[in-house]
Amino acid sequence: MRFKTDLVTYNGIYRSIETEKLNLPTSEGRRTILANHMPIMIPLQIGIIETEEDNVLKHYAINGGVMYFKDNVAEIVADSIVDVEEIDVERALKDREKNEGKLSKARRENERIRARHKIEVAENLLKAAEKYHIK
Repeated sequence: MRFKTDLVTYNGIYRSIETEKLNLPTSEGRRTILANHMPIMIPLQIGIIETEEDNVLKHYAINGGVMYFKDNVAEIVADSIVDVEEIDVERALKDREKNEGKLSKARRENERIRARHKIEVAENLLKAAEKYHIK
């Protein structure tokens, strides 16, 4: 049985899909949501969301966020969501390199935290591209 899932960023709805399942990255490991799940709100980690759309597995890289599920509707809200098939590997490499430089020059803790987070986001994109053979 399918349920509606909205993938939302600060720019609005990135994609609205019908899926049979959601497999989500959480601080406690991966969590799967199926149709008719009880209402729940789950904080998400940087990682990959796996969905099953028309019996095909699809993957989306996220940089953390939150998932709400109620009445067979899931809403995933994150700063960024990227279909792994659309990952720009060159850009992710440049972002990682740029933020490694920022990290090495950072003087304040908040600058280090921000740079580390951006490095993690870039590395998530690169790992996803490698795992799912994106060039």
